[in-house]
Amino acid sequence: MFTLSAKGVYGLTAVLDLAQSHNRTPVQIKDIADGNGIPQHYLEQLLVVLKKSGIVDSYRGSQGGYMLARSPNHISVLEVLTALDGKLEIVPEPKRSGSLSFYWSALERTIKDALSKSLDEIITERQMAEKHFVYHI
Repeated sequence: MFTLSAKGVYGLTAVLDLAQSHNRTPVQIKDIADGNGIPQHYLEQLLVVLKKSGIVDSYRGSQGGYMLARSPNHISVLEVLTALDGKLEIVPEPKRSGSLSFYWSALERTIKDALSKSLDEIITERQMAEKHFVYHI
């Protein structure tokens, strides 16, 4: 089973929020926490880890907060999740051999492809998914 920890989900959510504000002013923790339903104290801990990993930068002062350390198209989902949860891997099991081995291999490739997407790609996909198409006849 493939599961993500709350740490990974919250951290990725926060980083995507920062990606939306890339090249603007720093975003304060309170705004990220309130806007995404993330406990502020927990988010502070996650952002410290992401800063040590070189994914975000912090700025002090009344206009301070957090920003991405690099462009959103140079940060992958996998990089964020790895920084927070450690190395992610699909663990092969003895049952993976046999008549369904082709399927498990394809599934593994699909997961790796999804995790290798950049923050920019995720934002674009979210925007496309949120668009409501209106058809007139």
